[in-house]
Amino acid sequence: MLLVIDAGNTNITVGAFNGDDLVFVSRLATDRTLTEDRIAIDINSIFALYNVESRSFRGSIISSVVPELTLALKNAIARITGHTPYVVGPGLKTGLNIRTDNPAELGADLVAGAVGAIEQYELPCLVIDLGTATKISVVDEKGAYRGCTISPGVAISLAALANGASQLSHIALLPPTHAIGTNTIDCMRVGSVFGTADMLDGLCDRIEKELDVPVKTIVATGGLCAIAKHCRHEIVFNENLLLEGLKAIYERNQ
Repeated sequence: MLLVIDAGNTNITVGAFNGDDLVFVSRLATDRTLTEDRIAIDINSIFALYNVESRSFRGSIISSVVPELTLALKNAIARITGHTPYVVGPGLKTGLNIRTDNPAELGADLVAGAVGAIEQYELPCLVIDLGTATKISVVDEKGAYRGCTISPGVAISLAALANGASQLSHIALLPPTHAIGTNTIDCMRVGSVFGTADMLDGLCDRIEKELDVPVKTIVATGGLCAIAKHCRHEIVFNENLLLEGLKAIYERNQ
């Protein structure tokens, strides 16, 4: 089996592939103070939950946008599986042609998402990742990574709104039923959900115009990707896109 781990700012996602089958996906809350021992215990607990032996993995790969945890994750996985995992970054073959000003600064999560999209979808492709930040990656018709947009994530924006406005409270992010809010909570949900969906639609239109070729696929992933269901564009949903991209990157380095 193959162990794949994506360490994001909100969650650490742990998955296991048996061949092409995704056996399980589990999530831990990201805590930058986690030690190597604590990570090893938590991941071993996930293995026990799904009746998976830690020594049954033939390999592993990590993408991380949390530098404080990357080394601890790498060492913890090495201890419990018996081999050192790949870490997405300089020196690892991804097969992705990154055409940005500074390719080295591109986040490992964006790399994994783009690789996963290239493996599965018709190009050009836009990858919408709705998580701690709201991101749209642009992969052109030749499979080159052209750049992305980054906006504050929906949950972060809502928290900032509640913390900064005395009369607005923290709310659950549920889908609104209409566009005109008639109470404070509904108004916040409309602004957050429909506002984000319309922003995504507008950015996709701008990106397509700048590419000057029709976008063939828009795929949404991330913990809050359900918000994209309110977009006008036709969108494919794949919550495991980054894990699938990590699998593809691992296989390219064998």
